[in-house]
Amino acid sequence: MNTPFIRPYFYSILLFFASSEIYAQTFQLKSNHVKITYDSNFNRDVQWLGAKEHSLTYFEPQVQEGIVANGIFCNSFKIDGAKTIRKVIDHPEFGECAQMMISGIFKDQNLIIKKSTSILLPKNFENTIIFENSYQNLGSQKIRIDSVFSQRLALKLKKKTNDVPSTNYDLVSFQGGVNEWGRDYTVIGLEPGFEQTNFQGMHPTENEEVIGGGMPFIDIWSKEMGVAVAHLEKKPAWVSLPVKMNIDHSIEMGITEIPDESLGLNKWLAPNEYYNTVMSTIIFHNLDYYNALQTYGNLLRQRGVKIPTSSPEAAYKPYWKSWGFELDFTLDEIYEVLPELNGMGINIANLDDGWFDHYGDWEVNRAPGKFPGGDEDMVEFVNNIHQKGFKTNLWWYPLGVSKDSWLTKKHSDFLVMDEKGMHPVDGRGLYQLCPAYKPAMNYIETLVKRFIVDWNYDGLYSDTRGLSAVPPCFNKKHKHLTPLESFEEVPKVFEVIRYALNKYKKQAIHEVCICAVPHSPYNMPYYEIANASDPINSMQTRRRIKAEKAVHGPTYAVGDCYQVPDDEWSGFSVPQDFESAIGTGGQVTTFYTDLDVNQHKEWKRWVKEYTKKKLSSATYTNLYDIAFDKPETHVVKKDGQIYYGLYADLWSKSDTIVLRGLKEGVNYRVYDYSNNRRLENVNGDAPYINIGFRNNLLLEVVAENQ
Repeated sequence: MNTPFIRPYFYSILLFFASSEIYAQTFQLKSNHVKITYDSNFNRDVQWLGAKEHSLTYFEPQVQEGIVANGIFCNSFKIDGAKTIRKVIDHPEFGECAQMMISGIFKDQNLIIKKSTSILLPKNFENTIIFENSYQNLGSQKIRIDSVFSQRLALKLKKKTNDVPSTNYDLVSFQGGVNEWGRDYTVIGLEPGFEQTNFQGMHPTENEEVIGGGMPFIDIWSKEMGVAVAHLEKKPAWVSLPVKMNIDHSIEMGITEIPDESLGLNKWLAPNEYYNTVMSTIIFHNLDYYNALQTYGNLLRQRGVKIPTSSPEAAYKPYWKSWGFELDFTLDEIYEVLPELNGMGINIANLDDGWFDHYGDWEVNRAPGKFPGGDEDMVEFVNNIHQKGFKTNLWWYPLGVSKDSWLTKKHSDFLVMDEKGMHPVDGRGLYQLCPAYKPAMNYIETLVKRFIVDWNYDGLYSDTRGLSAVPPCFNKKHKHLTPLESFEEVPKVFEVIRYALNKYKKQAIHEVCICAVPHSPYNMPYYEIANASDPINSMQTRRRIKAEKAVHGPTYAVGDCYQVPDDEWSGFSVPQDFESAIGTGGQVTTFYTDLDVNQHKEWKRWVKEYTKKKLSSATYTNLYDIAFDKPETHVVKKDGQIYYGLYADLWSKSDTIVLRGLKEGVNYRVYDYSNNRRLENVNGDAPYINIGFRNNLLLEVVAENQ
């Protein structure tokens, strides 16, 4: 043994190895929660023991990890059992783990490849498996790598004939790739013919927008269990996470790498050279994506990606921004709204898009009614806002550069350049600063100083889809090790902004909205408020708030992406639905130009309720599956009280609602705080209520002894 002491947690694992070698040509790693089995040809079966008869994963020899070299799919590697190593280790990142190291040889004439795999079962992540694979060329000739299946799973639902579906789909998914604006990514039903690559690199959407990035995480679940796949690299990777449902309802999911030699990726292997895949993980879970995303975030933290789990107190304050006036606002219009905001309890008024001349220069817009006097007018505006008792934050797009800007003319060397010597454009038709070029990042720091010190803004709001990723950069002046450095270093943009804010005004708040895109975890360490990122309906708002709470932390500040009066709603943000924000623990934010009497009453009422209950800093508690449990239910806990947000188009009182999370034997008072009424008490032994509602029901549940 390679360790002097075998901890009790792993006794059964190591004894199992000994028997498996004697009686069968299989190789297993097993804990009380998961089991991984390899046959003699390196074909793998992975099972979550907690699923029992409801397991989604199954053994499929045709859906296996492997490498395509010289056009040949190599997935049958003869294992040398004598060289298989099993031990308990103290991993520098994941702590106490059971580890198996296994290798095998593929031979096809002159093509000889050795596959080596390290499998970890971390004690602190019981339902998680971590994999690292490498491929070594043992032949005498150089080989071409066409593609690598660095993670691959086969799934199929074992349906019962008496199952009554609670949704239109038996299996649903979270897809972390970036697609066109408006498409949901948190809850996507699967049906035969569904296919999505979730490519993290730059690619065109259906609307021909070239974009990349997102979250390298996919999840598929049923009513009984779920399984997620993600890579655990410390920075963005140029990989796909494909999901496909076949005609027979079987599913393939995994991680695929296609080395592109022009980007500096390892396309050719000389004799004895290695190709190392990304570190990947399989995460099993109950309920929906929340538990898997929470585990994923914690795994990345163990790797050094320091995602904050909560936010400073100032981040939870409700605010208004000027976008209701869109680009054509005037300062007088903003000033006129302030007394009304103050009267309803909002004391933050942010300046949105339209205040500047050119992206990249970020000089003030000197149009009449805005800042005709230049910087002096901007300073006066901020001072006026402060004197009226408000804080204010400034909107910008840190990477964007207009074609006709001064920056483009004088410092085009700051920009991303493609292999043809041209500057690619993002979805707004803008060039982008190169995140891997230090002078460009220094320029961002000088801009933050201008906004925060010279103009005296209280914080920043970084926005647009272009923040998700930038293309590979071939600008020779940048002296990149590979063109992919620009793509990999996008988190540096957020780090520089946070560094500058800490340097010049440490209490400044940084909020990020990457429009309609899953947020990248690699950017998350550097901002205090995540945004639901331009949902197009209330359901998307709730789903995205839940997703952000999962990967960040249950008390983290997540903005609802703006309450908008029904008569001003243009298809984006939240159409006057405070209940969806408060009931999920979201931060209440808004933009509007003019409220009528009834709307003003509604805004004032809900801002007061939000400020009083402080549920955006409460602990989100995952007790319900957002896809399969009806009605849709969210739970947050604050100071010993439990708050339920329930949602349905129309719910019948004859359909019983189960209030999960109550303690047995305890009586609870139940309040409908949306309608200001007391309901019948419930007991933890029978936590059921029968009440009808339309759209939403918000409950406050308090133990009688409190």
